[in-house]
Amino acid sequence: METLFRRMKKVVFHNLANVITAIGIVLTGWINAILWWNKPSEHHLLIFLLAVGVGISDLLDGWLARHYQIATSLGGFLDKFRDKIFAFFVFVYFFIELWSWADGILLVFVKSLIILILIIELFLVIIWIVGMIRNFDTSSHLAGKIKMTFYFVAIAYWFLIDWLGSLLERDFEYFLYLGLIILLFTGSIYGILSVVGYVQRYGLKKN
Repeated sequence: METLFRRMKKVVFHNLANVITAIGIVLTGWINAILWWNKPSEHHLLIFLLAVGVGISDLLDGWLARHYQIATSLGGFLDKFRDKIFAFFVFVYFFIELWSWADGILLVFVKSLIILILIIELFLVIIWIVGMIRNFDTSSHLAGKIKMTFYFVAIAYWFLIDWLGSLLERDFEYFLYLGLIILLFTGSIYGILSVVGYVQRYGLKKN
């Protein structure tokens, strides 16, 4: 019985990072369900907390996998799947939401950055699929991790500002736009660096 318990404990520990990643996927699905099939304006605080939870899952699963050397190919796949679903669909929602807002130079910058980020993410999805088909190294690198950190912060920031605005009955659009421009611009720079990093990695693999 003790031997069986130790084996079960070892299996659970070995897959702990994957479990945390799976929790992040569930939270991502919850966020998208609220955004696309509910009334997001009534759940800003909940979405903010869920976005923070997804960000924590992204940081924690990677740290556990590296620190305890329990990284698996399944974990890497789930990690990328969560990140792409989270970033792509939330930013699509952002763009649709912003489309009907009043024009202004700051809003134009935000819309442009969201379009750029969506293009970058599409490139990364294509690169990821090509890498898996050709058996290349599709593991994340530093630029990609930093990119996702800025994405998580930008998304959480959006819903935090919206929640504070509804709570205090004030308009914080200027702070929303300014913060998003800084976060999205920095994230997009690291997104481009991530694309370049994969292209270079695959080029070296071919050679």
